[in-house]
Amino acid sequence: MIPRSAASDPRSGLRARKRARTERDLAEAAYSVVRDVGFDAVTADAVADRAGVSRRTFFNYYPSVESVFTASVAGFFVSVGERLEARPPTEDLLDSALAVVTDPGDSELVERISVLATAGESSAHARGLILVELHAWLDWLEGWLRRRLPPGTDDLLVATYASTLVGSAEAAFRVWARAPHPLSLPAALSDALGHLRTGLDPART
Repeated sequence: MIPRSAASDPRSGLRARKRARTERDLAEAAYSVVRDVGFDAVTADAVADRAGVSRRTFFNYYPSVESVFTASVAGFFVSVGERLEARPPTEDLLDSALAVVTDPGDSELVERISVLATAGESSAHARGLILVELHAWLDWLEGWLRRRLPPGTDDLLVATYASTLVGSAEAAFRVWARAPHPLSLPAALSDALGHLRTGLDPART
């Protein structure tokens, strides 16, 4: 009798799905702690408690508090990428970016943007972790831009475009999070992207 391989064992697939679900639950729990209490309150015990697992289980999945926080940040950027991919392929690039970050019906994304912006402004440690994930995501963004720009577009132009989009978003986050002002975060993002349309010319603002 030929032994059934582990790859075909339905139990191995079930275990993999359960593990992936627990990883997502822990990352989501880390985000909820940051949202409700602040980045400094993110501890292994706090995250495990939110996820309904033990401290030991937490460390079976993540080696540190920083790693579970960055997993939640990485998940956020994946969700942004999914929204960008869903935009019409013939749509203007800035219009696509603007539609994603200012969609009034996408309250979850707007909330996550504001939570991460606030965390990054209130904690240098959180800011560093977020920026690492943000700049790692640049590779994906460059790929998306390359698929949307005319064939043969220069690599340097693609990289500059990606970095400029990310930089304008970072600027909106900083200005919005630093002090009270009349702009909502989506409006700040909209204005920052609008500055790109004017070529950063103060006279055309």
